[in-house]
Amino acid sequence: MPKSLSLRFRNTALTLLGLGLGYLTLCLSTQLLYIAYLSGGGRTITSQFLAFSAICGVLFSAMGGYVAAFFARRAPVFHAALFCLMTTLLYIVPSLVFGSREPVFFAVLNVAIAISGAMIGGWLRYWQVRSRNSSMTLAEN
Repeated sequence: MPKSLSLRFRNTALTLLGLGLGYLTLCLSTQLLYIAYLSGGGRTITSQFLAFSAICGVLFSAMGGYVAAFFARRAPVFHAALFCLMTTLLYIVPSLVFGSREPVFFAVLNVAIAISGAMIGGWLRYWQVRSRNSSMTLAEN
């Protein structure tokens, strides 16, 4: 019985670690993008930068979803979906509680970008694990 409990604790700890590191990856990469762009004097946010940051947002979210799935060490797509739920809640709840200065369209677009990117990262991890497992099975035969 204690072994089952320690295994369950380990799985929960790995899930929380994966979600935390995935979110840290998403936040740090996004912050670095904005710091790099806005560090020059007189730079404003243009429509070209918004399009570029949307593409980067998908990539950063994919990295976050992949990291969450990687560190969880099992069920990569499920953990990427948990990462989507977490990022959506962490974006929507403060916007509802404290209000938002951005238009609703941007809020919906940010959530859609985060969800699609994170799921791409989870599926990439799934395909990586699947191809590794199939190559190991072929090597055994």
